[in-house]
Amino acid sequence: MFEDFNILDSMLRGGLVMAVLLAFSVASLAVIIGKFSAFSAFRKGLFAELGAIKSALDSNGLKGGLDHAKANKGPLSSIFLAGLKSRKGGKSDILSSMEPRAKVVVTALERYLGVLGSVGSTAPFVGLLGTVIGIVKAFRELTVEGGVGAVTGGIAEALVATAAGLIVAIPAVIAYNYFVRAVKRLAVDLEAAAHELADEITRAAAKGEGTGRE
Repeated sequence: MFEDFNILDSMLRGGLVMAVLLAFSVASLAVIIGKFSAFSAFRKGLFAELGAIKSALDSNGLKGGLDHAKANKGPLSSIFLAGLKSRKGGKSDILSSMEPRAKVVVTALERYLGVLGSVGSTAPFVGLLGTVIGIVKAFRELTVEGGVGAVTGGIAEALVATAAGLIVAIPAVIAYNYFVRAVKRLAVDLEAAAHELADEITRAAAKGEGTGRE
């Protein structure tokens, strides 16, 4: 009954449903690879940027920090520049000025995670749709060809669509949950770095340092 059944051949004959699942799989894989690379680079770059800004502050005060941040244009530099605008108001005002920019940075980290969430929630239903369509076709063949073999073979092929939907969805859901937690950890690191810079700005401002551009 199933000796001629071939999973790959069934997938190739899956038509539009399999094409959609393939597109989901490619999109999911692209996001996963891109996010792994981006998050790793962000974490390394964050601490390197923090050290560089603090070094510039130690060497040439607020002016040195300002010049470095403008030249660097990294995410932490943009937060530092936002904080500098409120340097005369104390640490709370500095952090308040940093907050909107920090939210922009975190939002950028979350970009495309919705793709993984959508793939994870939609792919099983697309696969189920393919299975339902395949079963309908199998019973239609029964009326034409007759015999139980025509139905069971068709159902076996139809179930491949459900399996394919789950195969696409499971990694997407796992990756989505992992990256959501990773964003939260990076947001904590970013907040800690912003507090360090706010302290540096507050100390420099208390000494009467300026940026040289007042």
